[in-house]
Amino acid sequence: MSSSIKTFQINGQTYKYKGLFTISFLLSYLGFKLNLIVIDYNGTILQKDIWPKTFLKPHDKVEILTIAGGG
Repeated sequence: MSSSIKTFQINGQTYKYKGLFTISFLLSYLGFKLNLIVIDYNGTILQKDIWPKTFLKPHDKVEILTIAGGG
Protein backbone atom coordinates (compact mmCIF):
# COMPACT_ATOMS: atom_id res chain seq x y z
CA MET A 1 0.00 0.00 0.00
CA SER A 2 1.11 3.49 -0.73
CA SER A 3 1.75 5.86 2.14
CA SER A 4 1.81 8.94 -0.07
CA ILE A 5 -0.23 12.01 0.80
CA LYS A 6 -3.57 12.19 -1.01
CA THR A 7 -6.24 14.88 -1.16
CA PHE A 8 -10.02 14.97 -1.00
CA GLN A 9 -12.63 17.68 -0.53
CA ILE A 10 -15.18 18.24 2.21
CA ASN A 11 -17.79 20.90 1.46
CA GLY A 12 -15.48 22.45 -1.15
CA GLN A 13 -12.37 22.62 1.06
CA THR A 14 -9.34 20.48 0.17
CA TYR A 15 -7.79 18.26 2.85
CA LYS A 16 -4.75 16.01 2.80
CA TYR A 17 -4.58 12.51 4.27
CA LYS A 18 -2.44 9.41 4.48
CA GLY A 19 -3.58 5.83 4.76
CA LEU A 20 -7.04 4.34 4.38
CA PHE A 21 -10.20 5.30 6.18
CA THR A 22 -13.95 5.10 5.73
CA ILE A 23 -16.63 7.74 5.57
CA SER A 24 -17.80 6.57 9.04
CA PHE A 25 -14.32 7.07 10.49
CA LEU A 26 -14.05 10.52 8.90
CA LEU A 27 -17.40 11.63 10.32
CA SER A 28 -16.60 10.31 13.80
CA TYR A 29 -13.15 11.93 13.69
CA LEU A 30 -14.74 15.27 12.76
CA GLY A 31 -17.29 14.93 15.59
CA PHE A 32 -20.52 14.81 13.60
CA LYS A 33 -23.72 13.40 15.10
CA LEU A 34 -24.38 10.67 12.59
CA ASN A 35 -28.17 10.72 12.95
CA LEU A 36 -28.35 14.40 11.90
CA ILE A 37 -26.45 14.37 8.59
CA VAL A 38 -26.68 13.21 4.99
CA ILE A 39 -23.59 12.48 2.89
CA ASP A 40 -23.21 13.39 -0.77
CA TYR A 41 -20.23 11.36 -1.98
CA ASN A 42 -19.03 12.32 -5.45
CA GLY A 43 -22.53 13.43 -6.43
CA THR A 44 -24.42 10.47 -4.93
CA ILE A 45 -26.28 10.35 -1.62
CA LEU A 46 -24.81 7.50 0.42
CA GLN A 47 -27.08 5.31 2.53
CA LYS A 48 -25.87 5.16 6.14
CA ASP A 49 -25.38 1.41 6.06
CA ILE A 50 -22.56 1.72 3.50
CA TRP A 51 -20.62 4.52 5.27
CA PRO A 52 -18.47 1.93 7.11
CA LYS A 53 -17.74 0.15 3.81
CA THR A 54 -16.90 3.24 1.73
CA PHE A 55 -13.20 4.10 1.76
CA LEU A 56 -12.00 7.55 0.77
CA LYS A 57 -10.04 7.67 -2.47
CA PRO A 58 -7.85 10.46 -3.84
CA HIS A 59 -9.80 13.42 -5.22
CA ASP A 60 -13.14 12.33 -3.72
CA LYS A 61 -15.68 15.08 -3.07
CA VAL A 62 -17.71 14.76 0.11
CA GLU A 63 -20.56 17.11 1.02
CA ILE A 64 -21.78 16.84 4.61
CA LEU A 65 -25.34 18.12 4.85
CA THR A 66 -27.00 18.69 8.20
CA ILE A 67 -30.67 17.99 8.68
CA ALA A 68 -32.58 20.95 10.08
CA GLY A 69 -35.96 20.62 11.69
CA GLY A 70 -38.53 23.30 11.99
CA GLY A 71 -41.96 24.29 11.07
